[in-house]
Amino acid sequence: MYKKQGLPEKNDLVICTIKEATPSSVFATLDEYEKVEGMIHVSEITRKWVRGMKTYLKGGMKLVCQVMAVDLLKNFVNLSSRRVGPGQQRNKMQEWNNEKKANDMLEVFAKQTGSTPKGIYEKIGNKILTKHRLIYPFLQEVAKYGEAKLLDIGADKLQAHDFAEFIQKRITMPKAEINADISMQSSSPDGINIIKKVIAEAQEIAKTKKSKIEIKYLGAPRYKFKLITNDFKLAEEAFKAITEQLEKSLNKNEGIFEIKRE
Repeated sequence: MYKKQGLPEKNDLVICTIKEATPSSVFATLDEYEKVEGMIHVSEITRKWVRGMKTYLKGGMKLVCQVMAVDLLKNFVNLSSRRVGPGQQRNKMQEWNNEKKANDMLEVFAKQTGSTPKGIYEKIGNKILTKHRLIYPFLQEVAKYGEAKLLDIGADKLQAHDFAEFIQKRITMPKAEINADISMQSSSPDGINIIKKVIAEAQEIAKTKKSKIEIKYLGAPRYKFKLITNDFKLAEEAFKAITEQLEKSLNKNEGIFEIKRE
């Protein structure tokens, strides 16, 4: 697992592993940093643990703490566990677990390509960290947008292509989906072909919006509409553009368009 250099800043949230608990304080190492230790004074420990510190706060236990003060000369920080709320704790632990996943993916890619963890960090990992605070959110962007994101940080073109393919197989982005029942009909003599034409137009708009639509015939004049994309905001924009085009095209061709979103 990669380590951050230097020291955290005051008020940062950090992951700590307990080394020792005494009646007056708890000593811990900071998991995200290289050889940095800290102390939680009894006054900064969650109340429910104060009476039985040695019972509850055992060596190896992980805590989310807030940095209270930083001693640059001693490479040491003062910490607080009681100032970290449940939501902050969950979010920080999730962030930490995601970074471990990112680290594992980099190491697996290194092994598959005949490199080493150090080598892959020099070529990709450290380039990400130079421009971004965390690796995993960036890998999610790679899963979504492909090798272009890696080229933006200066990764080798060939390696960017291979790594993007590797990441896209391992990170599945959540799908944004909109479903609706639609009614389309035209009193024109060429009504069937008009319906086919407006559906084709809708599919072209979907492509420009990086979305996919499915329009299934249920029995005249009813159709089932489904729009799928990777981004919820984009899904709403695509839905609006497509349905407006369907209505506009049918109105021009003696048609009627109605939609009921699920």
